[in-house]
Amino acid sequence: MQKNTSMNDNQHKDSKKSSYEGYREIINPIKPHAKTQSNTKKNSFIESYFFYPKLWHKILAYALLPFSCIYISIALCKKYLTKKMRFDIKILSIGNLVSGGSGKTPFCIALTQHLHKQGYTNIYIVLRGYKRKSKGLIQVSCNGKILCDVAQSGDEAMLLATQTQGNVIVSEDRTKALEYIQTLTHTQTKQNSQLIKNIPQNIPIVILDDAYRFNFNKFDILLEPTLKPYFPFVLPSGYYRFPKRFYKKCDLHLKENKDYKRKVSLYHLQDSHIESKYILATAIANPSRLKPYLPKNVVYEYYLADHADFDFNTLSTLLKQYNATHILMTQKDYVKCMNFMLPVALLMLDITIESYVLDKIESFLSHTHL
Repeated sequence: MQKNTSMNDNQHKDSKKSSYEGYREIINPIKPHAKTQSNTKKNSFIESYFFYPKLWHKILAYALLPFSCIYISIALCKKYLTKKMRFDIKILSIGNLVSGGSGKTPFCIALTQHLHKQGYTNIYIVLRGYKRKSKGLIQVSCNGKILCDVAQSGDEAMLLATQTQGNVIVSEDRTKALEYIQTLTHTQTKQNSQLIKNIPQNIPIVILDDAYRFNFNKFDILLEPTLKPYFPFVLPSGYYRFPKRFYKKCDLHLKENKDYKRKVSLYHLQDSHIESKYILATAIANPSRLKPYLPKNVVYEYYLADHADFDFNTLSTLLKQYNATHILMTQKDYVKCMNFMLPVALLMLDITIESYVLDKIESFLSHTHL
């Protein structure tokens, strides 16, 4: 396993503080805003094709259906014909059927924070670390202490690390990550068997991000966002990775605005004594879903591909060009820009999970059978 040991403890603490401290102004709720200038006059091709298709998009989607048949055949074979792997740890899988934008990361944050409040302290969060500049298995945080930088972890993993007290691990190979955790926790369990017997919340728990397709012994949670793809097809004709009927093939099917709700607040990282004007800068999937939550005084919208890196000079130039007071971005975007020293306001995208959902998850965790 790789670890970055170049950061000292003070740097770890500063990195942790930078994602929490300095907020001065809270505005909630945020109302929709009028149309503004943007570096993309229309939706990106991906967003237009999957969600707001024109005639030629629709023709292309149907032309690609044979490839969708090949895709789903391979996906189903991998899911159902591979040998099921069993691990002696409780595994919660947070997944979706669409290819992104369902709120998995904020859901993982909300769930981890809730479990900590309930006394569960031995929590591991495993994800791929998409678009990171490293390879292999890397532990990003240990009980909330940051162990590497965002280039090594990727933006989603760093967001999870800064927002929770869990142990965040990135690995392209989920099996290796689970084997590593199982070995680690097996030693801990032997040393603290009596403590775990007396306090069941000390059992090790793994939260797997985007793991529905894997054939492990796990409690499958599928999130269904309100923004639905135009076609019910799988990739590349549609935005689904498995057919919609697979919502019935999980342990817990959760619908946005029913079983879990997004709450958006605006936080300023610096004092703002004048009327704020914002440059929206974001690199998330389906950025149009931010539209209902933007403040009215956004003067320019700057979009990049999902997980893309930001350039300091570009953001600084945009601030001056449009006479804006703040760069407006999501928490996932901000973890890549914490060292830019620019005036930033954050769209805090939080998830509220209904109590009956949390009860079902805790019931699984308290059950002795794996």
